[in-house]
Amino acid sequence: MRFTCGALLAACALTACESRPRDAERVFVNGAVYTVDASRSWAEAVAVNDGHIVFVGSNQDARVWIGEETEVSDLGGQMLLPGFHDSHAHVLMGVLTEQNCDLLRVATLEEIEAVLQECTRLDGFGEDGWIIGGGWGEWLFDLSSPDKALLDQLFPERPVYLESSFGHSAWVNSVALDKAGIHRETVVGDDGVIVRDPETGEATGALHDAAMMLVKRITPDMTMGFRLDSVRKAITMLHEHGITAVIEPGLDEALIAPLLVLSDSGQFDVRALASLSPISWQPGVFDDGIYEFIEQRDKWRRPNLDVDSVKIYMDGVIEAGTSPLLEPYLVEEWGTGPFFYTQEKVNEYFTRLDAMGLQVHTHAIGDAAVRMALDGYEAMRKANGMSDNRHHITHLQLIHEDDRPRFGELRVGATFQALWAYPDEAALDLDVPILGKDRAWQMYPIRSVHESGGRINGGSDYWVTDLNPLLAIEAAVTRQDPWTNAGEILNEDERVDLATMIDAYTINGAYTMKLEDRQGSIEVGKRADLVVLDRNLFEIDPYEISDANVTMTVFDGRTVYPGPE
Repeated sequence: MRFTCGALLAACALTACESRPRDAERVFVNGAVYTVDASRSWAEAVAVNDGHIVFVGSNQDARVWIGEETEVSDLGGQMLLPGFHDSHAHVLMGVLTEQNCDLLRVATLEEIEAVLQECTRLDGFGEDGWIIGGGWGEWLFDLSSPDKALLDQLFPERPVYLESSFGHSAWVNSVALDKAGIHRETVVGDDGVIVRDPETGEATGALHDAAMMLVKRITPDMTMGFRLDSVRKAITMLHEHGITAVIEPGLDEALIAPLLVLSDSGQFDVRALASLSPISWQPGVFDDGIYEFIEQRDKWRRPNLDVDSVKIYMDGVIEAGTSPLLEPYLVEEWGTGPFFYTQEKVNEYFTRLDAMGLQVHTHAIGDAAVRMALDGYEAMRKANGMSDNRHHITHLQLIHEDDRPRFGELRVGATFQALWAYPDEAALDLDVPILGKDRAWQMYPIRSVHESGGRINGGSDYWVTDLNPLLAIEAAVTRQDPWTNAGEILNEDERVDLATMIDAYTINGAYTMKLEDRQGSIEVGKRADLVVLDRNLFEIDPYEISDANVTMTVFDGRTVYPGPE
């Protein structure tokens, strides 16, 4: 809040004001300022000029920065942190709008049917009135594979394409299958699955990984106006959660285009690293065409948009059986298909991309895929030496204990989705039956990787899970459901402390974006990207972390989210 500075100025008159610096544009006082600097020190006040932090210290010493025109924000004991960094989120490609069929967080099949009934009233996209959306939970369907029958009933003449909450499966109807030319003889590569009726051989309406592209590629292009509105909404969502920086994986030229429009018009109030992919974010064949694509990247570079990163998939997802494991699934014939690539190809891709100065941002979920990725990074290090491209692996659902120390040894970041690190419906209804409880309870070994020297990053994988960093931080600290604070604990030996997870969402995220000298901590000279929470996280019960609220988000010294009305 802004208030009269007379009292502070009067106090300043009793000190050496003659030699004080020029007035700051903004000063935050009376805060619990956790700086995340090298010594993890605390402060009370922060001064800002020209979008940069110019002072960090005590309320007393902050007085010399306050003039008649200074905007003073009295935090009243609230916590001030560096702006949060999300190191893996599908948000700037756009978010669901009122024009989409939104099945996110729908808890039961009955509710899904009700929402789909409402979606029949949507205008849809393109001349055929495509119904596009998704977010349905894999755990609601047997083997993560919904049937087209319900969609055929509700949408007998309109094509439907609905992606799953994990983003590795699609639910489509017969009209969409016909338009895509999917029939009994249709084949798909090793990196995709068309689920078929075992007796008739007909496609059931469930598509996994690269098979999704058979339908997705014929869906109508979204207009630039739609994309711009969707990205603006996404940036607003980031600010509401205190997020000022994000790594967006799997953008192609069409998805980058609205970011450039917003950046060139001064509306891109977020720092972003785009992990490029010529096939958008969908799994698929990563071939030599990527090199021609990424050679164009300089034309997409902007002050707040870096493009020196490439996304590559090692596998699909465990819940659809498309992620190879070191030990077999408990479901017959699952995980028997080949890897997306040979180890030789992975080594070749990683080594060449690293030599080009690019970060390799790798999707790896199963322990076999994680090992393949780490072997690729090891081959890359042997060929190129220890470059500084800040490579990282994301998801990391299962990591063999022998591979956990390799993150530190190879200087490869570990980007966990910590909000998955508790026994939710997916873990209990899907992972336990297909992995066994002992193996499922080894999922997301955050503490093991951290204690063996790995750098931990925080990522939401929105829209797969909630964007709120505080939910993920609490789940990592407690390994229990952060909404109910109840239920089973997912391997309490893998709990980490609060400071580790704040690092993951601040300075570690900045490091992974090569921005740690400019942001990620509250220090003089760094950008004034800040978040204010209504309570000090270090002074509350760990089970209350997610109850904290963002009351202000600051970007370049400007308030971009003033808190809830």
